[in-house]
Amino acid sequence: MHMSIKAIIPAAHSSAQKILFVTNNLSQAELAVLAAMNSKFEFLIYINNVHKEYSFQTDYILPANVKMTSDYKSVIMLTSIFSAAITTVGHISPVLNEKFTAIIKACIACNLPIIEVPHGLYQWGFNFSDDSQFVNTASNTHGGGYPVPTFANFQISWFDGDSVGYPRYRDERIRKVNDVEVPTYTVITTNTNWYMYGFDDQRVLAQAIFEYARSKPTELFVWCHHSAELGQMNLLNNMLGAKPPNIFRYGYDKDIYFHSMDTTEDVIEHAAAGITTISTCLLDFELHSIPTAVFWSEGLSAVSESMTHSASFRSPEELLRLEFKPPITGRLKPFNSGNFDRQISNAINQQTPINRSQQIFLYS
Repeated sequence: MHMSIKAIIPAAHSSAQKILFVTNNLSQAELAVLAAMNSKFEFLIYINNVHKEYSFQTDYILPANVKMTSDYKSVIMLTSIFSAAITTVGHISPVLNEKFTAIIKACIACNLPIIEVPHGLYQWGFNFSDDSQFVNTASNTHGGGYPVPTFANFQISWFDGDSVGYPRYRDERIRKVNDVEVPTYTVITTNTNWYMYGFDDQRVLAQAIFEYARSKPTELFVWCHHSAELGQMNLLNNMLGAKPPNIFRYGYDKDIYFHSMDTTEDVIEHAAAGITTISTCLLDFELHSIPTAVFWSEGLSAVSESMTHSASFRSPEELLRLEFKPPITGRLKPFNSGNFDRQISNAINQQTPINRSQQIFLYS
């Protein structure tokens, strides 16, 4: 890691405007770095885990306009130098961690325009709402019941409307190692912690995956589950003890791990085939033309049917006879750095609209 030290006076500071980019995991931080590449702005990217920051020090080549930190107190100390803040979470969730909340409070106190970008293909406060009659926004069985408000002043979409495109859909690479040798495997990506999947859905999905893997005993299956699926209230977590021996949970602290492949997106890119629920992973399956089976559920039927093309299943029998095909979401577009910069500049230069949700941060 190269670091230069120089004496400065205020007038000698860089003239480039500085943007704070607040992320919640390694995948989101990687997305932020890709979005910042070739931008006219300078970025400080906050990642909420010191071990993941170390991954960027060892495994990535950061663009010259990007700095990173996992120290939230440093972010708060520097907040006043930024022209805007970008966040991958824009709704007030009961499960927001205290460090993230402290950073957002500092941004509001400094009157920074807050820009929300998606952390998922579908998310509250952005492009998703539900009609749940029993409301519990911290639950994995109940929903928000209403369109959930964002606390951001502006939104920039990777996917919809005047979108800037998907940051991973570009020619440039930021990994030091991109070509890795791995065995042939089918990747399984799930997010059944999402309240849109009931216990019946989780049971059917697990049974379908287990029976499919048992029908191919010589093949390797790598399961990239959402971290929240390991909760005690998640049915799928309680069924993992019954999985066939050729299904391996992915991660350096789990059943199987491939060196330098630290995100689900990495595992998808190098897979021979995929089985997935509805999630952002669909974009990566589409991007890399991975033959994929998509789990269909009643709660997400409107979302599933909005896709241009997919090979879907809703039962173990359907999965066993399904011909896997690369999904076409209708939402994947190449990333446009110029459009990204333009939308950030618009947010900085126009009068920041009042957002009453921000008051909740200041008085809670």
